[in-house]
Amino acid sequence: MQKRGNGAAAAILNALESHAAAHGAKKLVLETGTIQPDGSRFYEKHGYTPIPLFGDYIGSQVSLCYARSLR
Repeated sequence: MQKRGNGAAAAILNALESHAAAHGAKKLVLETGTIQPDGSRFYEKHGYTPIPLFGDYIGSQVSLCYARSLR
């Protein structure tokens, strides 16, 4: 069984950011939930900042959205 802290999530996020940037994206916008504080800490640790809820998440009481510039 895999354990947290092995770098897999950071590697996936890095690959996602690289792929998005290679295809012209200027920023990446992500969502997590209020009951996933580890997700919030992970995003913030990797340079993401909280933003207003977007899209289907607008008005949600359980969503948190984050963004990071890719350039």
